[in-house]
Amino acid sequence: MEGFELPPSLSVYGNEKIAKDIVSRIWGKRGVFTCTVANTRTSTIPGVSDAGDTPELTMFTPAADAEILVSGKTTCMKGIPINPGGIPTPATLTKAALSLSNIPYYIVNGGCEVIPYVPYFDMGGKCGEKIITGHSVENVREIYEKGYMLGEMLARAYDFVIISESCAGGTTTALAVMMAMGVLKENLVSSSSPNNPKELKSRLVAEALEAAGVKPGDLADDPLKAIEHVGDPMMPANIGILCGAAKSVPVIVGGGTQLAAVIAGAVKLHPEIVGNFFQGTTRWLMGDPNSNMKKIMDSISPDVPIIYVNVDYSDSPYEGLQAYEWGFIKEGVGCGGASVGAIIESSGRITCQDLEDKVHEIYKGIMGFE
Repeated sequence: MEGFELPPSLSVYGNEKIAKDIVSRIWGKRGVFTCTVANTRTSTIPGVSDAGDTPELTMFTPAADAEILVSGKTTCMKGIPINPGGIPTPATLTKAALSLSNIPYYIVNGGCEVIPYVPYFDMGGKCGEKIITGHSVENVREIYEKGYMLGEMLARAYDFVIISESCAGGTTTALAVMMAMGVLKENLVSSSSPNNPKELKSRLVAEALEAAGVKPGDLADDPLKAIEHVGDPMMPANIGILCGAAKSVPVIVGGGTQLAAVIAGAVKLHPEIVGNFFQGTTRWLMGDPNSNMKKIMDSISPDVPIIYVNVDYSDSPYEGLQAYEWGFIKEGVGCGGASVGAIIESSGRITCQDLEDKVHEIYKGIMGFE
């Protein structure tokens, strides 16, 4: 589509030509959303994850997010996943985008300890161990291969595929895998808190690599081995879905620095899909002073653009949502990718204002506000 322009609700970082080419091919077309839920016991290490009110509750967050997306309520726990201080899960924004657009959605179980009370595709994975063991994920090849098959299946039925994740502790595992692959030489990953525990994450990753007997860059050509040693079960499932789908249809990788590890793995295993997928995320992540998504993507590939949604909660009547503007949460449960996908599928008719209004409606209902 010559001269195609993105609406003001979306912005681009990176290769604008590729970004516009992909979007023009799926503009107004039919997409599907997947969310891969998984656990890693790394999230229970105190201080690692704020994706739950306590370290123990982080194990319930992926299942609860899946339940909110599918049924609008949680069954596996009381209340909704919140970060300390009462800030709600980004699943509220994801649900708003999916509701407005009527994009169908599926849950993928990459490897959960707490199983969500919803239908899901099972990839044959188990809960990941703490990365400091050096042996964190079992069945990596099986999870990847089943993910690949699922990606192929979805590409037969839809014009584009959105992948996403809910896996507490996943920025720490992402850092470990990208260090093992040599993609990153410094800690650039984000956190669901404005006080990103960078020193703790870097120390854990150093311990993990030592336990695995891996030096940074040793596994540059073997992302699945890197995941087996220091990753989490969400990664091989999403690498598989991305690679299986993107050979046929465009893919939106909905997520932040966690999914950078997925992108790095996919680019290494199937370089031919570059040019047929982009990262879909939020302006909160792109503007985060404590991480650097731009620098991470530059180190993975200059030809994987980032398209981000300009949703703004500054004027929200709810403090829990205003907190996104203060550096909390930023991304997760594919909230950026689902929002970008909703805008694209609606040919731009869905705006940031529509998304914000729908989030308020969903948030009021979930929180029991009048």
